[in-house]
Amino acid sequence: MAFDDDDNPLTTRPPAAASAGDDAPTAAEDALEDEVPDYKLFSALAGSKKGLSSKTIRRGEKDFEAHGTRAQDSALESSRQAMEDVLGHTRVHRGDSWVRAWYFPDYWAAEAVNADGLRLGERSVVVENAKGSWLKDVGRVNPAARDPGGAARLWLLPEEALYLVERGTIDLWWPERPLEELVPKTGPWEGREGYGPDDYDVGIPLSLEAAYAMLIGEEGERGKVTLPKYQVYTHLRRGGFYVLRAPPPSPPPVPSSSAGTLTAVCQWLFSLIRWNHQPSVAPWGPLIQPGLYRSYRAVYHHLAIMPRHKPVSNPPRAGTEPEDPYRVFYHVWKTGGAPFSKRFPPPPDFRLAVTDTSTSSVPDLQQLDALLQSSAPHDALPEGGGPGKMYQRLRHGHRSVLVAVVDHGLVNFMRFAEGAFGEERLFERFDWGMRGGRKGGGARGRGGGGGRGRGRGRR
Repeated sequence: MAFDDDDNPLTTRPPAAASAGDDAPTAAEDALEDEVPDYKLFSALAGSKKGLSSKTIRRGEKDFEAHGTRAQDSALESSRQAMEDVLGHTRVHRGDSWVRAWYFPDYWAAEAVNADGLRLGERSVVVENAKGSWLKDVGRVNPAARDPGGAARLWLLPEEALYLVERGTIDLWWPERPLEELVPKTGPWEGREGYGPDDYDVGIPLSLEAAYAMLIGEEGERGKVTLPKYQVYTHLRRGGFYVLRAPPPSPPPVPSSSAGTLTAVCQWLFSLIRWNHQPSVAPWGPLIQPGLYRSYRAVYHHLAIMPRHKPVSNPPRAGTEPEDPYRVFYHVWKTGGAPFSKRFPPPPDFRLAVTDTSTSSVPDLQQLDALLQSSAPHDALPEGGGPGKMYQRLRHGHRSVLVAVVDHGLVNFMRFAEGAFGEERLFERFDWGMRGGRKGGGARGRGGGGGRGRGRGRR
């Protein structure tokens, strides 16, 4: 028999009522995330010919513990069968929108991996007949002068090719002929006799499992991408963002020997001069000597005995360079603004590093400092404003980087920023009230607006 808390396993429980107040949206989202997809509803749509991709998978009931009833066993078996039918659904390419791509992993083997923004050394998939709206932010056309055959073709990175295979945009094939024959220098490529979708003597179509095996690999393997980085890429693309690989960081400038010698001489000369602008602090006694202080600035000036961090727009580059996984790998842009150009992209909205929880741990201060100094520009918010603006500046920081944390397929984002709490001087707000004036102030006395005046009384 069924327990009291789940009398009828076939009946979908209503969502948990959200508590009043600010926690209502959070409670509703948590209740929605705890549910699982109802594949029986999606299985009914798999047989329809139109509008399959536009349908949404509705969520069903989640069972936490099996209690051995026949009704629950029947519901679980029905759900398993529906999931098997959905996974076994055959996807087909329409003839008018069929785009074929070929896998050539060693074509650009002689090219350096990070020679320029094209990254030809990492591109292993060439598109035969490129068409569609996806061309505006995916792939790059190689210059004809750098191609061994003198042809300009559209090449894809491994994450781009696998993402297009997953969504059914391209049909990936294993070649049995040379590239110059499959994708000639001049078109047209469509309608050629002997090179159609049923001519398997020129190549073999690859399944989605084979595409994963060809394009997913270890870190640093040419022509492949790691699974966590691919999961982050697909997560952002499905969210509607433009995603491109970040260009390699510029090496720090090497100072010349003459400039280094001149700097050392100047530092030695200035060290001979004693500067008495800062009063010396006694090694004993209170930091704040007894006396009359008319503002908080003087008090906090005596308390500031340790140098604070002061962000600058162009800090001196340290010798430590960022290392994987704490290195910016993707540049991300929001959609809906100006037209996007993959050849001349604007400054990115987000700079993203990718890390895996199974192979890495929390970054230390040295890793974060190298990541921020090498990849993140200085983009502090303007000064001024009330406390609300101050809190925004503290949260935003002076430079920031996103880190995508992949935990067994689940993608979470963490933001690391260079803060400067010493730049926000809260005590100056209290000093403003102590300045007397004609129209009032915080000071009490004869001259201040807040003191007792000798004006006329009421009539």
